[in-house]
Amino acid sequence: MNPSHILRTALADARVLTLFVFVAASALYFRTAGPTLGGGHDSAEFQHVAYTLGIAHPTGYPLYLALGKIATTLLPLGNIAYRMNLLSVFLGALAVMFVYLSMQQLTRRPIAAFTATALFATNVAVWRQAGVASVSPLNLLLFAALMYAVLRWHARRAGLIPVAIVLGLGLAHHRSIILLAPAILILFTRDDFDRLRHPGAWLRLGIAFAAPLLLYLYLPAFGNGSPWYSNTLEGFFTQVSASEVGSYVRVTPGDWLAALETLARFLLDSFGVIGLGLIALGVLGFVPRAARLASFLGLATFIYATWTIFFNSEQDRYFALPFFFLIYWFALGIDTLEDRIYAFSASPHLAAPIARMFESLRLTFALVLVLLIVLPLPARWRAADWSQSDREYTLWNEIFSLPIPNHVTLVGDWRQLNGMRYFQRVENRRPDLQLVGTMYDAAPQTDAARAAFADGRAIFLAPGLALPLGDYRYAQLGPLLEVRDKPQTNAPAAPKNIAITSALTLAHYEITTALEPYAPATRLAPTRTARATLVWRAEDRVTDFLVRVRLYDPEGRAITQKDEPPVRGLYPASQWARGEYVRAVHNIQIPGGTPPGTYQLKLQTLDAATKSPTSDEIALGSFAVERATNLTREQVFVAHSFTIVLSDQIEMWGYGGFGGRYRAGEPIGGNLVFVAHKDVGADLTLLFALVDPSDQIVQTWQVAPIPFYPTREWKQGETLKAYYDLRDLPVGAYTLAVGFDAQDLIKITKIEIAP
Repeated sequence: MNPSHILRTALADARVLTLFVFVAASALYFRTAGPTLGGGHDSAEFQHVAYTLGIAHPTGYPLYLALGKIATTLLPLGNIAYRMNLLSVFLGALAVMFVYLSMQQLTRRPIAAFTATALFATNVAVWRQAGVASVSPLNLLLFAALMYAVLRWHARRAGLIPVAIVLGLGLAHHRSIILLAPAILILFTRDDFDRLRHPGAWLRLGIAFAAPLLLYLYLPAFGNGSPWYSNTLEGFFTQVSASEVGSYVRVTPGDWLAALETLARFLLDSFGVIGLGLIALGVLGFVPRAARLASFLGLATFIYATWTIFFNSEQDRYFALPFFFLIYWFALGIDTLEDRIYAFSASPHLAAPIARMFESLRLTFALVLVLLIVLPLPARWRAADWSQSDREYTLWNEIFSLPIPNHVTLVGDWRQLNGMRYFQRVENRRPDLQLVGTMYDAAPQTDAARAAFADGRAIFLAPGLALPLGDYRYAQLGPLLEVRDKPQTNAPAAPKNIAITSALTLAHYEITTALEPYAPATRLAPTRTARATLVWRAEDRVTDFLVRVRLYDPEGRAITQKDEPPVRGLYPASQWARGEYVRAVHNIQIPGGTPPGTYQLKLQTLDAATKSPTSDEIALGSFAVERATNLTREQVFVAHSFTIVLSDQIEMWGYGGFGGRYRAGEPIGGNLVFVAHKDVGADLTLLFALVDPSDQIVQTWQVAPIPFYPTREWKQGETLKAYYDLRDLPVGAYTLAVGFDAQDLIKITKIEIAP
């Protein structure tokens, strides 16, 4: 059989296309799914509540939590958080599949259905939520399944029972689906009402709708273990009704207009001008053909657009709903335009050249639709890609490995609190810690501080929280901020006691890793972070100062530094009491492209007002920087970026410094960024050349590309940033060129040396 005939037959088979849509969406969402804890605002909550059969925030989402428990129990991949992310991948792909099925039901045109489905699947709001633990993919799946059931009922291909079941399931998950009920009523005809006159028909519909609502029995069944859900009849109705949701409602005209503007911008980004034009064409073409169905779609679109304007919550989750209904108008616009083009091209009265012109127009239209999907795809991929988002897990993994005293209070905002609960309840770590949640003000941490000090317990704040109200002192432990009610006067276990000034002593220090389990830093790779923990002792009244932390390469060159006050400036040194010990933390990232070698970390104190040094540099310690072969261009700062082939093994990605105007006698510093595409295996020499305007070489310098890391050791995939100082340049205007061979020098920048 002809292969092209097989392909056409396969494409004509709706089941094959439906399966393809599901598999393609699954692959896309799987590739960009988050690898672990975190993601959206509520992701960390769902990642521990589903697995532990806890109680989520109102309205409770019992259907989602039941599915989450099944997924986290049966899926053998990754940690529990990742399994919840994979549940969103599966639910999101099913939502895309049902959108395709309903598009086919509505338009009967494969191009319209497939294009609209692709635009839906790659929309940023849909795509982002399909990669992390979120209630949105299940909500969109239920909306899409309901649309499919409604369209089949309207076409007399199915009854109302599937509509009632899906509506009940939707209400057992997210109450937003009930807003679709008024639009569904528009589709009722006299025949529908006649069939429902029999009490048995209403009973069957009622059972089909109400049976899924029994999932709310999840709340009393598992509510006794929740520290905040009241397992009473009143607590049940408060939870299910989400009566406190009023705080999320916009109440002023200014807020409404701002929300309308944001929604309009989102829809323009989602559809583009061409897409919005097709939506308008869909309205104009469909309303005369199917007034009742058009009224259903129109009212649904209006209801959910209005709802997102008045209801203030996560943009991804709620803007996706008006977009969801507009995507049907978009498909109808394609259907209308395709129908018009086909009608003209198939007319028997057209001359052959004109018919061919219309055929070309059809191909052009198809190409425009492809570009409408493909052109924004890279930007949408970047916006929706969670695959490298592991920071939330690494943060709490480090915090839960810190030497935090037993039975302390740990305060975090809503998202942080759920990260802490995940580690306690899923990974069973530090169950002794007392967790307190806060939102947008200092009241909860103020109350928690008073209660902790009354009980003789320590209290720590997660990063970024407002400070408690009151006269407190502060210290750092890793990313945490310790709140103290009195000066700490206990010396470290093994004090080093280095005198900085007559009033200030560095009592102790250590270098560990940041965003990793607490451990001494002995080996670090580029882009990882070293954390210097310093314990200061105030011998007398201390003047406010800054701490300068510098990283030196094996040649003694400072490659990065950071100046900041102790304790992030939250507890100025001028407020320290005599004899008080204050623990402060300073992080310094190993720059991307740092060559392997032994590096040293040093500190120096500066006067906060004048920025002048108040101490000599003090060596804190050294560690090995490891080889890295997986860095992207974005991870290595390149001031002037380009790609130049220096040899069959090495490319240059750009440079920094060098160019500009200098005085005679000044050293000219700069850096080059190299990429090894193969193992080099030989010692190469780099040549710098100063070229005058007549293209004559005036001066040259021969250097090893990186003296302490010879090229014979460079391995495939390494990205390396090397630093250089050029000295004794003659007066004049020149071009700086570099290369491994005098015959193949590459000009990179202009330099002017003034007398």
